[in-house]
Amino acid sequence: MADYLDWPGQSGQTYRYMFTNIAELYAVPANYAMVKRLPNGNYVPLYFGEAGDLKARFDGGHEKLDPAIRLGATHFMTHRSSASEEVRRAEEHDLIQRWNPPLNIQHRQVR
Repeated sequence: MADYLDWPGQSGQTYRYMFTNIAELYAVPANYAMVKRLPNGNYVPLYFGEAGDLKARFDGGHEKLDPAIRLGATHFMTHRSSASEEVRRAEEHDLIQRWNPPLNIQHRQVR
């Protein structure tokens, strides 16, 4: 198994996400995903997010972690990103628009 997945966004841009141990996060700007591995070996995103400081975002917990686990989350992934919040949010939005993860209800596209 590769140590990364390339997630395509709605725009056609692809973002490389690394499988990451949530207990070993660094204080870096990053986008992240909580994902579920399906029996066929494919992965589906349950939540995409972004943080200016990934370690600080998860210190003390994350409001979507327990819901992701209840939905069957099996992996945590990160994409070290720009220090620019605008760039990180654009990536987050692009991926949410393409994948429509169930825990990103605040960003769902109206259909």
